[in-house]
This record gives sequence, C-alpha cells and structure tokens, in this order.
Amino acid sequence: MKYLVPILIAIIIILVAALSFGIGKFGFSLKKPETTSPQTSLNSPTLTPTTPAKNTKKVTGGGILSFPKYELSVPDDWQDTRESSGADDEKIILTKGAYQISITQGGFGGAVCLYPGDADTEGPSARYDAFKEITIQSSDLFRRSWTGEELSSSGFGICHKTQYGWGAPTLYGHIAYITPAGKTKTMLDEMDSILSSLKKI
Repeated sequence: MKYLVPILIAIIIILVAALSFGIGKFGFSLKKPETTSPQTSLNSPTLTPTTPAKNTKKVTGGGILSFPKYELSVPDDWQDTRESSGADDEKIILTKGAYQISITQGGFGGAVCLYPGDADTEGPSARYDAFKEITIQSSDLFRRSWTGEELSSSGFGICHKTQYGWGAPTLYGHIAYITPAGKTKTMLDEMDSILSSLKKI
C-alpha cells in the first residue's frame, strides 16, 4: 500500500504529460464560432450609351399670302434652301442625303384626308391606310399619313386637323416628305422631330 500512492501520482503525471503533448502536437484548440457580417453587394450603375444631342439651327420662312410666318429647329447636318418665283410663293426645302422636307406657301387648292372608317366625301380627297400623329410647337395637330406599309410606302401626306376635320394643305402650307426606297425608321423619326418643332412666329 505504501507504493500505491506514489504509483498513482506517477500515472497521473504521465497522463497529464501525454495529454499536454497531444494537444500541442495535433493543435486541438477551442475556437469561438465565427460570425459573418452581411455583405452589401454594390452594383455599379449600368451606363447606357446615349446619343449626343445634335446641334440645331433655326430656319424661318412663310408669311406668303394668308399663310403665317414660321420657324423650325433643324439639325446642323441638314441643308436648307429657299425657292421662290415671285412675291406670292415660297418653298423652304430641308435636305439630308436622299431625305427631304419641304413647306410650300402659295396659291393652290386643298383636299380632305380620309382614314379607315371615314365615309367618302364630295370634292378632292386623299385616302390613307395609316398615320402617325405629330403635335407641333404651336399645338396644332398633324398626321403623317401613308398607304400600305410605312417603310415601303411611296410617299407621305401631311394633314392638319382643323374645325372641319383633317385636310391638306396645312395652315402653314403644303408640307411634303421625300424619302428613298430604302428609308429607315430612324430617319423618319428624325423628320417627324423636325416637323414637330414647327412654330408660328
């Protein structure tokens, strides 16, 4: 019995030493659970290419007979010319390549513009299949009108809404679009934008 106590002490020392050695060798450690903070995802804004605004110039005309004077805002890459054979007529022509807008003031007759659902009328008239409405700067309402498909149409009529209905010429004169056979929607929209800038002065 007198050897039992020293033997037990020796065993305890050996176990403690072995345990300490094991912890040191195999790297047992107590770790605190990691806390993860929520990550904020910063989405960088998507940059959409924008078409820079074109520089424009003022083109004025009109004042012939009972027609008013007017002005238009026209992109710089359009050419403008004026034709006149006398004091009673004037034609302002805006041109870009094969595209052309003209406004003619002078003495000429008119016609009623008819659309699907409209009854035939007596007197001069022009019937169209479709149209795009355009409100100009002076708040008048126009319709760019055509027959068939828009991009394959051979021509366009510009009609003006008055108290009597739709008709041509407009109160600003006879407005015409000339376009090539391979016309594009982009160019038609650009022409419509020019027309929408029409303003009585």
